[in-house]
Amino acid sequence: MQEQIDLGKGVLKGVSRSFYLTIRLLPRLMREPISLGYLLARASDTIADTEQVPAELREFCLGKFKPALTDKAIRAELVELISTSFVEYQTNEKEQLLLERLDDVFHWYDSVRGWAWDAIAVVLDHICRGQMNDIRHFAINHHPHLESAKDLETYCFQVAGSVGEFWSEVGYQSNHRFSRLERSELDEMGGDYGIGLQLVNILRDLPEDFHNGRCYLPVANAENKEEIMLAAAEWRAKAREYVESGFTYARSLRQKRAKVATVLPAMIALETLDLLDKADWDDLESGVKVTRKTVKSCLWRAIFFK
Repeated sequence: MQEQIDLGKGVLKGVSRSFYLTIRLLPRLMREPISLGYLLARASDTIADTEQVPAELREFCLGKFKPALTDKAIRAELVELISTSFVEYQTNEKEQLLLERLDDVFHWYDSVRGWAWDAIAVVLDHICRGQMNDIRHFAINHHPHLESAKDLETYCFQVAGSVGEFWSEVGYQSNHRFSRLERSELDEMGGDYGIGLQLVNILRDLPEDFHNGRCYLPVANAENKEEIMLAAAEWRAKAREYVESGFTYARSLRQKRAKVATVLPAMIALETLDLLDKADWDDLESGVKVTRKTVKSCLWRAIFFK
């Protein structure tokens, strides 16, 4: 139990940044599966993003990640590979600690069982598939950009929209009166909400991805910054539409803490999009991020959200 508390507070707080606040706001019964799912997803994301490691090995490890949840031999192989091939390259101490403690995170997963066990496995499968597809497309096959809007939205669903559906599952399993909406409608809105949040991340990180030789936006020429910025304006509008689903989703929830925790990322996302609307390429390179004052303002608005 103490180990789980340490992972859920110390390690999670270090790698989750603003999302840690969202988790703390959740009803108690939702907190553990969401925290554990986040740690596992963040570990797979760290593996995917360790570009000093050959792409083929990153893809291999991600392919082992979901099976490692239930197969102890595969788990031992994966933990050893991560320890010897990934940990040394982490410049972020918190992410390094997460990879060093990954075996403990897997042991935490062993303890939950039941519906949470299944729900985490489902969402992690989606996330790892999206991450593997990303590595194949950009790092192995060396495509400079995604080919279509459908490709972008599929990727966003895999790595983030699936989390919206996971959120619904955790909510309903924790409280059968979780939402006033039908489950199918809530799942759809949760998926759209997650897609919107991922689009915001992509739009904010355009220069970083550009310098790494990839563009998630479907453009004709991924080396043309002006074309990328024109496409970004269109996708910011789409991101707003997707994020708006988060407000409808949150409005349907019966528990106050769940409502506040759910709507807060949507409010921060819209504030970020407002900044992105005004930003040029140089601003994006410098980093566009809402201030702590804005986050506090969003929190107060979330508390009184109806």
